Amino acid sequence: MKPGDLIHIHGQNSDGTFSDWYAESVGVDDDGNVEVFYIEQTPLCGGHIWSFKEEWDIIPVESVKAIFSPCQNTYISTFKAFGFIPTVEENKFLRVGDDIPLSILTPLPLDDDDDEHDDDSDMADFIVDDDVANEPFTHADVNTSDFIKETHQAVNDYNQWAPATPEELRVKNFIDGLAKRYQEDDDNRQFARGTSVNYDRPKVK
Repeated sequence: MKPGDLIHIHGQNSDGTFSDWYAESVGVDDDGNVEVFYIEQTPLCGGHIWSFKEEWDIIPVESVKAIFSPCQNTYISTFKAFGFIPTVEENKFLRVGDDIPLSILTPLPLDDDDDEHDDDSDMADFIVDDDVANEPFTHADVNTSDFIKETHQAVNDYNQWAPATPEELRVKNFIDGLAKRYQEDDDNRQFARGTSVNYDRPKVK
């Protein structure tokens, strides 16, 4: 389980009964418990809108019953498998299977087609040959432009950033999770070439 994973939880209520909950994992504490943001039903649009809470909670890892890992090309379909439909508005979700009256106007749901990138005419200018796409990553030369210097400085600043709110923590965990995946792939290419690169500390001078 990693930050950004969506999880189904089965746990005990205060009255001794058991219920199912839904959440996003944001980390694991020193005791091995999972830190999560619950997704909860809101009063918006007659109760048909669900949103992640602003504060995180801690749950025992054994209460996790299913894990869903969204990625760039399966974000919407994975959320649907999780049980919710992302909408065009941030942190507003619809429940899969929810019968919403036509009289209630909800945010527009995102479509599965947004996960697909098969339109060759739209992507023609962005297609890169495999031998180029699989080249190991290298930092751009900071002496070639101010933009590169500013970009490298932004990377260094980001890696010193300490999120101050739960929402900022969610964003950072999501970005870090994506970066880790791509860095692990590139590490293999670097190893094959006998090279290495410091992804987190690009030069600014």
